[in-house]
Amino acid sequence: MGDWAWASVAARLLLYVGALLAVGRASVAFLDPEWKAGARSVHDARAPRLLAWGGSVALLGAPLLLLVLQLGALEMTAADVPTLLTDTGWGHGWSQLMGACVLAGVALLLPVGRTTSLLLLMASLGVAAAMGGLGHAASDEQWPLGARLLDAMHVAAMGAWIGGLVVTLLITRVPAFALRDAAWRTFSRTATIMAPVTVLTGVGSGARLLLGTPPAAILASDYGRLLLGKSVLVLIVLAIGARQRKRIARGETAAVGAVRVECAVAAAVLLITAVLTGSEPPPAD
Repeated sequence: MGDWAWASVAARLLLYVGALLAVGRASVAFLDPEWKAGARSVHDARAPRLLAWGGSVALLGAPLLLLVLQLGALEMTAADVPTLLTDTGWGHGWSQLMGACVLAGVALLLPVGRTTSLLLLMASLGVAAAMGGLGHAASDEQWPLGARLLDAMHVAAMGAWIGGLVVTLLITRVPAFALRDAAWRTFSRTATIMAPVTVLTGVGSGARLLLGTPPAAILASDYGRLLLGKSVLVLIVLAIGARQRKRIARGETAAVGAVRVECAVAAAVLLITAVLTGSEPPPAD
């Protein structure tokens, strides 16, 4: 891939990271916004706060980078931005995404409470819905609404699962936070639902794109090999998560080392997803 292609991958990866962190923080905070570390919210501790700022920067920066890349690809200038945004389907989708990202980025930085957590949850779900307007789902003419719904459900479920995992890991490392076991039990219940939803919606999206394509043609393509690699990594994340769930069910705390490995493998899944989103699947016969 050339420099522009890698820049597009970086922009999509930034968007995925921001969306997952927003959904993850929203899901954890909304389920119990009263968790404290001393006299203040555990989410106001240094590491969770830095994570929120990182997610906000990612959400605000990714759409702008995508816009710059689109202008370059079309050999347009800044003066052409109004035309791009008002007269093209890509521009309409980008405008929706930018609006949702601004709302979620701002909501990420608000003090955690029941109302602000609900606002962040709604805004981050808006980001998940808008992301379908710039991916493969946007070009699906047969099932446009179904394709975008699958993509939105996939992003939202993965955010609650993997984003929630990262947020829970950070808040349970805050020294003054006394409810670590309760936080892991809450996350475990969420992941038990959201992990299968993530897998099923991912399989559905993949089947929609590859319907009618022979398995040999899929495996012979770069897209198919990347998809296979992603599937293997997802199985690894599921296996690690299943072992952690058993630990938590026995009343033990989560193994921090294993959680970090799980997060690292999930990061590799996000990177492959960013590449896949900008790649063309093999054509059907």
